[in-house]
Amino acid sequence: MPKKRQESYKLLKRHICYYLASGVVTMTMPVFVHAEETTTSAPVEAEFDSAFLIGDAQKVDISRFKYGNPVLPGEYNVDVYVNGQWFGKRRMVFKALDPNKNAVTCFTGMNLLEYGVKQDVLSKHTTLQKENNSCYKIEEWVENAFYEFDTSRLRVDISIPQVALQKNAQGYVDPSVWDRGINAGFLSYSGSAYKTFNQSNDQSETTNAFMGVTAGLNIAGWQLRHNGQWQWQDTPAENQSKSDYQETSTYLQRALPKYRGVLTLGDSFTNGEVFDSIGYRGIDFSSDDRMLPNSMLGYAPRIRGNAKTNAKVEVRQQGQLIYQTTVAPGNFEINDLYPTGFGGEIEVSIIEANGQVQKFSVPYASVVQMLRPGVNRYSLTVGQFRDQDIDLNPWVVQGKYQQGINNYLTGYTGIQATENYAAVLLGAAFATPIGAVALDVTHSEADFEKQSSQSGQSFRLSYSKLISPTNTNLTLAAYRYSTENFYKLRDALLIRDLEEKGVNTYAASGHQRSEFQITLNQGLPEGWGNFYVVGSWVDYWNRSESTKQYQIGYSNNYHGLTYGLSAINRKVEYGSNDATHDTEYLMTLSFPINFKKNSVNVNVTASEDSRTVGASGMVGDRFSYGASVSHQDYANPTFNANGRYRTNYATVGGSYSIADSYQQAMVSLSGSVVAHSDGILFGPEQGQTMVLVHAPDAAGAKVNNTVGLSVNKAGYAVIPYVTPYRLNDITLDPQEMSSQVELEETSQRIAPFAGAIAKVDFATKTGYAVYINSKTADGNSLPFGAQVFNQKDEAVGIVAQGSMIYLRTPLAQDSLYVKWGDESNERCSVEYNISNQLQNKQQSMVMTEAVCK
Repeated sequence: MPKKRQESYKLLKRHICYYLASGVVTMTMPVFVHAEETTTSAPVEAEFDSAFLIGDAQKVDISRFKYGNPVLPGEYNVDVYVNGQWFGKRRMVFKALDPNKNAVTCFTGMNLLEYGVKQDVLSKHTTLQKENNSCYKIEEWVENAFYEFDTSRLRVDISIPQVALQKNAQGYVDPSVWDRGINAGFLSYSGSAYKTFNQSNDQSETTNAFMGVTAGLNIAGWQLRHNGQWQWQDTPAENQSKSDYQETSTYLQRALPKYRGVLTLGDSFTNGEVFDSIGYRGIDFSSDDRMLPNSMLGYAPRIRGNAKTNAKVEVRQQGQLIYQTTVAPGNFEINDLYPTGFGGEIEVSIIEANGQVQKFSVPYASVVQMLRPGVNRYSLTVGQFRDQDIDLNPWVVQGKYQQGINNYLTGYTGIQATENYAAVLLGAAFATPIGAVALDVTHSEADFEKQSSQSGQSFRLSYSKLISPTNTNLTLAAYRYSTENFYKLRDALLIRDLEEKGVNTYAASGHQRSEFQITLNQGLPEGWGNFYVVGSWVDYWNRSESTKQYQIGYSNNYHGLTYGLSAINRKVEYGSNDATHDTEYLMTLSFPINFKKNSVNVNVTASEDSRTVGASGMVGDRFSYGASVSHQDYANPTFNANGRYRTNYATVGGSYSIADSYQQAMVSLSGSVVAHSDGILFGPEQGQTMVLVHAPDAAGAKVNNTVGLSVNKAGYAVIPYVTPYRLNDITLDPQEMSSQVELEETSQRIAPFAGAIAKVDFATKTGYAVYINSKTADGNSLPFGAQVFNQKDEAVGIVAQGSMIYLRTPLAQDSLYVKWGDESNERCSVEYNISNQLQNKQQSMVMTEAVCK
């Protein structure tokens, strides 16, 4: 081995030995400090025999290591945990009551109330209670309480007997730690553009573009939001070009945790839990169940379908476009609809690349309205009615209240009123041995110009049951019957709008008579798969039309092979002798093929008149792709290909389809832009509740919360989605960042408000890792445990075993002093200069020697 390489090897080996030696001190000592004096459980102690120390090291008072790392007097920014539950960051003052013992902290009555201690427990200490803001030892407030301080992690663990604490639900997060976030703005976007070339005789071209946006501005806890969609179509052959921007909602809101609710001002939608969702321009105050702990929460609607080509999927509610996306050939699922309401039928359109359109509806009714005892839901809305199909904008008042009375009964009621219309709802939900049942009745009164006043009722029955012995999950079965003279608010306003326009209202008077919905999932014995049934049936008054839709399916998995069979039946009857009937049978197969670190999923779908074979997969964690070949009877094959790449700034995608009669190309772009006080950040994903990570000089550090996300050169990263009102662990992986930067911590916790842009700061140290092998002028080793300070009297380290000093510094030379006592002869100064060693610019770890004089 060359001499130079041998020297480097010895130096590295020596460095590792010293590093591990100093690390052993930290790892073998308990890293906590107990409150002094009275505690019921004796703290774990570490005994050090000073006889093992060399020379002047025996003079060092190492008793301060007895209960872990020493606690020096001062003010610390610490994480506070009470019985293992995080209560946020706090500034705590530690004072030295005895020069030979660790500094200790004290607590006020207000501190302990915040940490959940019962008021009557504090009231027993009448002397202390007179001065609730006075500071005393924790055991003086609460018997058998104590704390531990981990100085290496700046964490204080407080132990309080359960009998002294208020009882909170499992998963409870104290609202005092919820973070409203910083003042910032953002723009989330998702857009696509299609160019279709018709290869038939007219050789026409059509270009379509779509962009959905959500813009927001957060200031002092207030949140301004805007949601909208822009559409553009250009058809040169017809000399037509049209563009349209449609606003979905624009509103200002603020969460009010004291009332577990949200105040909303502007253009938005009611939540649709009791009455169907309506648009309004005004004010709304509603409870927000997301503020409840997980254990207090009780359905998220999903849309499933199948596309034959690279298709566009549009989702509408009450005729308004609320969602649009692009899907690859095969089965797809949509589970991230923007919440415009929880009631009302959803209409789904699958627009294939060849222009063929599949349409179906998804029953969208809320689940049984059972609430836990003591939990309530409420809302009150006052404003003008807003609907793109109705020109009338009367003032509307709507309110609802639900209350969990006991384990078996929940009551709910609601009112809805506007000019010439009123409705009142009364209902109850019951927990019975045979399942949960909800029954309610709505009475409406409506006045019209060209017909007499109408008064009617609507009855609704809902049922839900999980049958454990047979693994049958009847997730939703609902039946509604309305009398002929019952009108919903929107139906009544539509008729009045047509009356004012002088239009015949007969067609509009064909309102719904009855509706039945069912979703059944039947789990079969292990290895036999799952069977499901989805169905709906709707008919109308004054209209012979009725709609029936059923879907039956089976799916299973065998050694990685996923397969399924399904049948979809859609029937619309217009009378006894007129009907449209469509039945589709599908068979799907999917299995992975592994190639080294990546795998490819092969998908096969077959129906009565078409077959599709496709493959999809990912390369790394950024690029996804897919390709398929489809064949329909009496036509040549159709080829489809698509890809999507997730950059640090946006997600870009594209697809291409070719068939006998057309060619189509598509490009897509989605992502977000966040503007804050220190700059602008671009991200590849859209989000509502976000976290801004700040780690100075830590460029390249991976953010573990989001795949492919890393800290940029300015030291920032945006996590696009976190769970509001829940503790989220934000963690960094330093593996890819510069070796000249050190993260003082790699994990933090935060519980942001819904819609907030919260900020998490990670402290870093920048500079060279310097190891100084130092001894005193007479050749003695520096005392083990002696502290090392810079010229600003800032503690920068402790002398480890082997008289080794470690520090990270940006300075090539500096003067330090080492202190191991209060006497003038119990300190010395050490100067280092590593300029020569730094000639190698790639070197970030330096070892040197210096005398401490």
